[in-house]
Amino acid sequence: MVVLTLTLGIGANSAIFSAVDAVLLKPLPYPAADRLVSVYEQNAGLRQATQLVAPGRLEEWNAQNRTFEALGASYFENITDTSGPVPERVAAMNTSPRFFQVLGVGPALGRLPTPQEERFGGPPVIVISDAFWRRRFGADPSVLGRALTLGGTSRSIVGVMPPSFRYPTAATDVWTPTRAQSSFLAVRTARLYTTVGRLKPGVTLAQALDDLNAIQERLGEQYPSTDKGWGASLVPLKEEQIGGVRRSLWLLLGAVGLVLLAACGNVACLLLADATRREHEMAIRLALGADRRRVVAELIREGLVLALIGSVGGLLLARWGLAALRCVATELPRVAEVTVDVRLILFTFAVGAATTLLFALAPALQAARSAPAGALSRGGHGHTGGRQRLQRLLVGTQVALAIVLLTGAGLMIRSFVHAQDVSLGLDPDRVMTFRMSAQWSERFDAVVQRQARTVARLSAIPGVEAAAFSQLVPAGTDVPPNEFQIRGRDPREKTFAIGRSVSAGYFRTLHIPVLRGDTCSSDPAVPVFSSALVTRAFVERYFPSEDPIGHEFVSPGQLANRTTKIVGVVGDVREGGFLKQPEPLIYWCGYNPYWPDQRFLVRTSPDRHVSMTAVREALREIEPGRAVYAEQSLTDLLSTSLSAQRLNAILLALFAATALLLAALGLYGVLSQLVSARRREIGVRMALGARPSRILSAVVAQAAALTGLGIAAGLCASLVLARFMATLVFGVSVRDPLTFVLVPLVLALVAAISALVPARRAARVDPMDVLRD
Repeated sequence: MVVLTLTLGIGANSAIFSAVDAVLLKPLPYPAADRLVSVYEQNAGLRQATQLVAPGRLEEWNAQNRTFEALGASYFENITDTSGPVPERVAAMNTSPRFFQVLGVGPALGRLPTPQEERFGGPPVIVISDAFWRRRFGADPSVLGRALTLGGTSRSIVGVMPPSFRYPTAATDVWTPTRAQSSFLAVRTARLYTTVGRLKPGVTLAQALDDLNAIQERLGEQYPSTDKGWGASLVPLKEEQIGGVRRSLWLLLGAVGLVLLAACGNVACLLLADATRREHEMAIRLALGADRRRVVAELIREGLVLALIGSVGGLLLARWGLAALRCVATELPRVAEVTVDVRLILFTFAVGAATTLLFALAPALQAARSAPAGALSRGGHGHTGGRQRLQRLLVGTQVALAIVLLTGAGLMIRSFVHAQDVSLGLDPDRVMTFRMSAQWSERFDAVVQRQARTVARLSAIPGVEAAAFSQLVPAGTDVPPNEFQIRGRDPREKTFAIGRSVSAGYFRTLHIPVLRGDTCSSDPAVPVFSSALVTRAFVERYFPSEDPIGHEFVSPGQLANRTTKIVGVVGDVREGGFLKQPEPLIYWCGYNPYWPDQRFLVRTSPDRHVSMTAVREALREIEPGRAVYAEQSLTDLLSTSLSAQRLNAILLALFAATALLLAALGLYGVLSQLVSARRREIGVRMALGARPSRILSAVVAQAAALTGLGIAAGLCASLVLARFMATLVFGVSVRDPLTFVLVPLVLALVAAISALVPARRAARVDPMDVLRD
């Protein structure tokens, strides 16, 4: 039982510690990673927190700053690889000069792009990831010099990055220099670079921010129409990558720490019971002249053996748990780095040794201090009053810990269920989504024609009710709102709304109701952003007492202040996901030449199944050189937005179930020992006329007292600790009455079942057998 208890407690702790260690504690896998920062542009007058960096501005910051060793950047592009027999989508990062210099990681094989290859007109080269190298080329070391046809351009492979290099995401297949021309660098409003900088040694974040802001102030005077009012924003790279999961991981580590405490209490109860059972043996050994230190040392060695076996079992359990975690927590930052390593092994054995030694030492010292004569005179029937008081305290603590964990798990489960029941404002059933590879370098007119051709072909597939595209995942992406100005109103009035670019069939495909007005035009000749539909929340905020249809607005700084006319109103949609309230939303109508890589949506008929194979075959007829990828039902796609809440609920439920099991075992063990120790007393009482029901009720009353005190203490602790979960629950109060009522009832039921067997055993004691003994 000690080994099993340690395996559960140590295994769970080791698995979660490995996740916390890999994600929060270990530095990023770059040299001097603490000097890496993410760099953004920021305008205090706009509602957006930050924006990406314009390529030309990045070069100016590089040339004029005094606090960075270098600034590098990249932007993502899905490129079609037509080197093989079938077009394949490749996740590419277009990199600026100094990109690899900033991160400070060299290739595992080959070299990095040279300055000549990073300039416009230079030789087209690529660097590939370790995963792509193994998947596509079977880890062939002679891959250098081979060419891949990406986006219609033949590019030579010059290097292979090490497995640890996963910037900016683990899904990146290749890195290719942008080779930007001067006209591209001159567009100061094209904010598309995800930028990272390396601070010089000794430079603080505040100093670097002041430096960039001073540069931007000078640029604002030089280019007032595009740069005035803009500054910089800096975030440590590690904080940006893991900041969103910090609270969740610390919560899980705290929860699993409570499981370990419950396991410790169980180990202590078991070892104290063992000490009681062996008290007569120890007394004989001491009476025969054994040295007390030898007795204590032997008991500690026995504890260490238990710790070693329990730690090995915990390590095996942790390894299995980490494999499951990597499969389930795919959205967790740095999840690929969560592995069994030396740090985890040392942590596991340290926890095992400390846990067992801590609770093996007390029984050992108690055995060493006991008087042999007293123990021998009792004939092995040890006096256990003091130990039983300690055991009862430990069991009460286990019950309290179980209450805390069950309450946390209950809140997370209730929150997750409530989030799933939220209406998004659309119908995701029978909607398939996918993407088709496209390049940012495509001509605007070609993009419009391709998008229209694709939607028309999808709509013609038998069994397809409607087809459309969207710039972003419906109800699955939380993006900051954009500023716009309503014509005829004070231009100083700040108005903001989230924006989406959609095709004409979007609302029919997702069953979003058009409340009044018209829907988008399906004519490809209609200019994009010339018309738009808005949501009910938009109307309630900006047109509370008038009809918005026919009004016009402009988006400052975007698309040369093009005027957009409101043509219709649709129902509210939670475009920020399940956990965000509907906000004002603008659906820009038209085929979008500025965003070639759209997500396509297809609604199928309930009477006829349409497979992705049919969709692929239909698209191959019109786009044979493009790859279709990221196929997923909209229902599954939306469920990923709740992956963090799902993971927290599952793990907390597992930890709570473990703590509940340990508390039940502890209660069962203490009551069993109590019945065994008082067997003589119970027999005498029954011989003198005590009824079995009276004996049964006495044992149950002791169990009720232990459980009641533990429940009371646990509820008090839960009320205090629940406030730390305020940002992790949705739709329920952290003091949810239903949770705080059901949890004690569940634990009381489990405690009653645990107490029933020892109580019935006590009631069935035969007084004649006891007196005869």
